[in-house]
Amino acid sequence: MAAPSNIIGIARQQTVFAVLETTPGVLAFPTASTPQIIAAGFPDMDQTPTFTDSEEIKYTRDLLQQFQDMCPAGTFSIPLYARPSGALGTPPCGDVIFQSLLGVKTVNAGTSVVYTPGITKPSFSMWFLRGNTLFFASGCVAETMKITATNKGGVKFNITGSFLQMGWSGRDGVATAASIGASTVTVYDASKYTVGAVIQDITAADSSTNGYTVTAVNTTTNVLTVSPVLVKAWSISDVIQPFLPVGTTVGAPLESRKTSITLNAVSKVLVSLDLDYEDKVKMLDDEITTSGYPTGWVENLRKTSGTAKSHFRQNDMVQFMNGFAGSNQPVVCTFGTVAGSILTISMTNCKMHVPNVTANAPVIDLAVQFAALGTNGEDSISLTWT
Repeated sequence: MAAPSNIIGIARQQTVFAVLETTPGVLAFPTASTPQIIAAGFPDMDQTPTFTDSEEIKYTRDLLQQFQDMCPAGTFSIPLYARPSGALGTPPCGDVIFQSLLGVKTVNAGTSVVYTPGITKPSFSMWFLRGNTLFFASGCVAETMKITATNKGGVKFNITGSFLQMGWSGRDGVATAASIGASTVTVYDASKYTVGAVIQDITAADSSTNGYTVTAVNTTTNVLTVSPVLVKAWSISDVIQPFLPVGTTVGAPLESRKTSITLNAVSKVLVSLDLDYEDKVKMLDDEITTSGYPTGWVENLRKTSGTAKSHFRQNDMVQFMNGFAGSNQPVVCTFGTVAGSILTISMTNCKMHVPNVTANAPVIDLAVQFAALGTNGEDSISLTWT
């Protein structure tokens, strides 16, 4: 029998999960109760090996050899709308990503969920179904967040980060029948799978309790070792596909038009707001490892900056004095107006910069820039969902 038809993947067939890792770099798989990440667009995940040219000399102008290098750390990006749960004290959509981004999560039952900076950053596993293929990555760390708000659309986060190792699980078929209790499955092309892949037999409607995890791949014999053992018999030409649980959906996105800001406790009418949070790590991909992949990271310095753009009103002249004086002031940004669906970003010690004035006929615009500083350390910013 032939392998399954070579169908084209559909872009909107997309499911994303982020699962906090107990041990950094060790894959953690979602369950039926794990919240889905509802991406506001198409996320990306990439890890590309590099090669070094051989320096050997022969009488030819062709390059005859390349050496494979240690695989560098991978990168990911994911766009999200601010999507509160709607219930006080319940985490928003993207909970694990925000926890990794800042470092510390505090749940105040029935009141709020607060994310604050930590000395260390937890890691998570990302599971990303794209069409026919499930891509996954271990040791993910969220590093940057850009928030943009205007009077149109939703409040949008663009989040990027790094990870240690990428894998995949494709669509194939059973090449040799496997009986109940078998721990191996022979497929047509085992290169469609890596260790850590999670699969199911959709023809036999067998996904066990939470899919079958591939624990070994033999691309010579096309044999996959799976765990747990098969609950049902798998027949020749049964279609094997990646498995992901359905998960749950959290809340509803916030409208960007419901955005407000205070500078030194004084409200300001906005045209747009941009916030940039950067808390990067140094992935240790300069080390030699037996796996061929990086195995850890070290946290680096964080910085936060923002720009509040408005029409230039006469009382805005105080911002020039603040900028030239290098004054420090609290800046508070609030998104949403209904309890259970409000995000407040507080930066209590911002260095105010001299504003930029631009002509935008028939009005004049003002862009107030600021940088969020720590006071005692690990207190430069907080994200509070109430």
